[in-house]
Formats: sequence, structure tokens, C-alpha cells
Amino acid sequence: MSILVVEDEGIVAQDLLETISRLGYQIAGVASEGVQAVYMAEELQPQLIIMDVGLRGEIDGIQAAQMIQERAHVPVIFLTGHRDRETLERAVRTGPLGYLVKPFQEVELRCSIEVAIHKHRAEIATREREEALRRNADLLTSLSLVDELTQLRNRRGFFELAEQALKIARRERYVLGLFFIDLNGLKQINDQLGHLIGDQALRETADALRGTFREADIVARLGGDEFVALAHVQSDTSVLRERLREQLGLLNASQNRPYTLDVSIGTTLVNVACDESIEDLIARADADMYEEKRASSGVRYVGDLDGSQFHR
Repeated sequence: MSILVVEDEGIVAQDLLETISRLGYQIAGVASEGVQAVYMAEELQPQLIIMDVGLRGEIDGIQAAQMIQERAHVPVIFLTGHRDRETLERAVRTGPLGYLVKPFQEVELRCSIEVAIHKHRAEIATREREEALRRNADLLTSLSLVDELTQLRNRRGFFELAEQALKIARRERYVLGLFFIDLNGLKQINDQLGHLIGDQALRETADALRGTFREADIVARLGGDEFVALAHVQSDTSVLRERLREQLGLLNASQNRPYTLDVSIGTTLVNVACDESIEDLIARADADMYEEKRASSGVRYVGDLDGSQFHR
């Protein structure tokens, strides 16, 4: 236990140092002015400060203690020759862990130090427990909003964030595009190659989406082979459509796998003048996605195993 002593009367300071050493504590340093005490507390990081209230200089002990508390949670025991209510009330507002009126006995100082140490450790333990509980609560909240397989937002996470994004877009009058993405051939991949490979295809699709959309956009896996994104766009969705195709192309070219990642994409623009719900937008983008499927050749290849091809 290291203690910083702040006392401007030399004889009293010396007596304190001898008493503290006799009680078995370490002296971190000695300050005689309030400003000096603030600097020394920050530099030496003592575990306890014994502070005289009536310091000479620019600031007194109470002001110095307040400044120290703003920088670090160091327990303070006040020493004072004043017994008036005003001084006591000023001191109490800084949250000291002890208040001794001069002259005092050695046993009183020892008891004050021990009580201050105990209270401070209890406060630290309480803060740590509260912080741990807050972290756990944040983690649980985060887990409830994240898809475990892809680490994208899940359905709940998407709807919570998308509702807020819609409100802001309508207020600020900027354009949003909603994208509905379907991973083609997932059932065939699962049936022919196994669900572990199917999970890999879902994770790689998520990677392509992360490479396509910005961090500020809301990207999620709704479930199964369906993904959705709500993104800022300039005037239409064609740029992001092409970027997603490019990302998929890069993934397909970079790895040797028994399937080819391929998706169908449906999009719609958010009309900020209308009060459409997220469900309405998803339904419209979903319909657009099926139009793309119907407009295709009718067969979408998802790989080649032993000469056979997966049809959607």
C-alpha cells in the first residue's frame, strides 16, 4: 500500500511520515501544495492520499482532491484543523473515505487508513462486477441480433436497424435501396456435398456481401439461403448489383471448390414520400428477384460433380 502525503506544515508532515512508516505502509511521495499534489497523484499513482484541507497556494486540499478524482479513482483521507460545517460539507462533496480532525491519535489514523482501503477495494469490486454485467448484457444483445453461421445480422437485427434507417432516410430525404439475395442451388449442394459444404457456401456468400456493401449499410441473413441488404444508393441499384457479381466472380476464381457461388438478386428503391414498411420493401424486392430467375435461361449451374450439374 503506497500513500501520498499532502501536508504544507513541515513538522506535521514529518510526523505523518514516521507514523505511516511505523504502521507498515509505503510512502509514495510528499507534496506541500495542491497543484503539486495533483501532478504527483497522476505521476506516482498512489493507492491512497492523506490530504491536508488547509493547503497554501492556488488551490486548497479539497479542490486538489476534486481534481484528482476527475482524473483517477484514488481514495482520499482528509486532515483538517477546522471543525466548521462549511468545510465539512465541502469536503464531503468530493467523496472522501476518511476525515480526521487534528490533533488525532495514531490508532485513529490507522483505523481511517484500513477503512479507506477496505471501502476502496469494495468500490472497485462493485465497479468491476457492474462492468462485467454490462459486457455480458451487451454480448447477449449482440448475439441475439447476429446470425451465428455468417456473422451478419440476423432477421431480428436487420428489422431493428432497418426501421431506424428508414425513419432517418425519410427525414433527411436520401435514397436507399433494398436488395433481396437468394443463394442458388443451396439444396443441391447440401444434398450432394453435405451440410458442412452448404454452410461454407453461405459463409462465402456473406463474405461477398461484406465486400460489396459499406460498413454503414445493413446486411443480414434472413434465414436459409436468403440474404437482404439496405444500402445507400445514388439513383438506382445497378452499381451495387454489378459489384456483388464481381465479388462472387473473384471468390469463384480464387478457390478450387466443387461448386460455383451464384445468386439471384432482386432490388427496389425506397420511396421516402411513402410510408412503406420493411416487409413491403422486402416483398417487392423478392418479387423482383423471382423476375430475374424467370428471365434467366431456366437453368442455373451451381457446380459440376463427376460430370453432373446442379440445377436450381
